[in-house]
Amino acid sequence: MTIAKIYQNFILRNILVNTLVYFVILACVYDEVKQEGHDINFLFTKVALGYFPCIIWVTCFNVFIIRPFLFRKKLKFFFALLFVYWTGFFYFMDWFFPFVGLGSLKTLQMLSLIINGTFFYFVHIVITKKMTQADKDIMNFKSELSFLKQQLNPHFLLNAMNNLYGESLSEPDKVPDRILNLSDMLRYQIEASKKDFVSVEEEIGFVKKYIEYYTFRNERLNVNQNIEGVTNEIEIPPLFFLPLVENAVKFSAETAEPFINLDLKVKCRNLTFTIKNSYLDSGSRLSGTGIGIENLKRRLEVYGLKHHLSCQKEKNMFVVKLSIWHLPTAVS
Repeated sequence: MTIAKIYQNFILRNILVNTLVYFVILACVYDEVKQEGHDINFLFTKVALGYFPCIIWVTCFNVFIIRPFLFRKKLKFFFALLFVYWTGFFYFMDWFFPFVGLGSLKTLQMLSLIINGTFFYFVHIVITKKMTQADKDIMNFKSELSFLKQQLNPHFLLNAMNNLYGESLSEPDKVPDRILNLSDMLRYQIEASKKDFVSVEEEIGFVKKYIEYYTFRNERLNVNQNIEGVTNEIEIPPLFFLPLVENAVKFSAETAEPFINLDLKVKCRNLTFTIKNSYLDSGSRLSGTGIGIENLKRRLEVYGLKHHLSCQKEKNMFVVKLSIWHLPTAVS
């Protein structure tokens, strides 16, 4: 079992941490206990009695502060509760140690106070950062595999070749541009899926190529695009817009007058991406699996981005709005 899995397991994590801390405390107070004239039996029994409340406090810290606030990125509440927790623990131990006959062991009191505050906070920060980065790598790897399975399969290539063949007969002069368009899409998805972030400008450029390709396949499709703001200064995880655009293209194709309205507004480090498309209220031959949207939601969580994602069905129209705040800049 890996360290990450042990850490994610509540029981194993607390057993491991408390055992380690207990032996560290024993080593630290050994000389002080010997100077007081106590034997080794006192070291294990009394110190264990003094450390037992730490186990209770640490467990409560995990259940009521770490899990619901730190792990969910609610840092303001976390720091406020950490201060209350640490203050409460200090006054409790100041009363408890003299009560059980450990008032002379100042080192033990100080270690208990430090361990229950700063030490646990920084341990959690380091480990959760490692776990978050691992999650990002896994999600990027899955995105690349998903793309390869979806796009580089015989069915997709067969459709692409059939479309190109048809156009080569009717409008042969357009075929080279179509091949380059398809090649650019494949190249971008493979390369971008290996990165943590790409510029919004690159992502929008890919979306335009994607829509251009499917506009060629469906000449009835009417697409309106509105881009506002500076898109080359902030970054976004790659292929974030793709599942939304894919759904819009797929479901609008069923309607008599297919349309897609795409609106992107960028302001400072915030963006709002809205996409509207025609769809059939009833009689659709397609069944939405929701995999693309769920994948997008999961990636938003993994990257820890502050966001709001909404999906609404209006009369003969489907509207998706994605807002993201505090995106990283291209120079940071």
